[in-house]
Amino acid sequence: MTDSTTGAVTAAAPAFYTTAELARAAGVTRRTVMHYAELGLLAPDQVTASGRSLYGPYALRLLRDVMDMRALGMTLEEARDMVTLRRATHAVDGTYRRDWTRADVPLSDERLDALHARLRAIHGAYERQADNLARFDRWLTKRFTGALASEPEAPGDGADHTE
Repeated sequence: MTDSTTGAVTAAAPAFYTTAELARAAGVTRRTVMHYAELGLLAPDQVTASGRSLYGPYALRLLRDVMDMRALGMTLEEARDMVTLRRATHAVDGTYRRDWTRADVPLSDERLDALHARLRAIHGAYERQADNLARFDRWLTKRFTGALASEPEAPGDGADHTE
């Protein structure tokens, strides 16, 4: 497949992923995919006659979302609520559904309030720490890979953080 804007040749995403292919694409183990499926975080789009689970491209997006949520410190229950919310508000191909209503979301108001409070807390912490995270990333990249050696420190930083 050729990208019409850049002319670069790109590989087309498969129509369906096996459990192993989905795991490989997301950078997790096959067992992680199976565990998340058992918990209801992922659902196969098709099951073959022999019982093999097949996942569509949107499952890869959901799996990556779950991994990101876990990296942000969300529990599996919170991640499940987020996946439930996304499934209620998005079509199976991942596009946002403008016609969704509150009745489409099978979560109680209490669960949604708790999820909203948790998301605001995570977002607030990230906003407060964004500059520090970027600075530490630059410092670690410079210190351990030698990259960015000619790049100046962050604006207003002035201090040498290499020692």
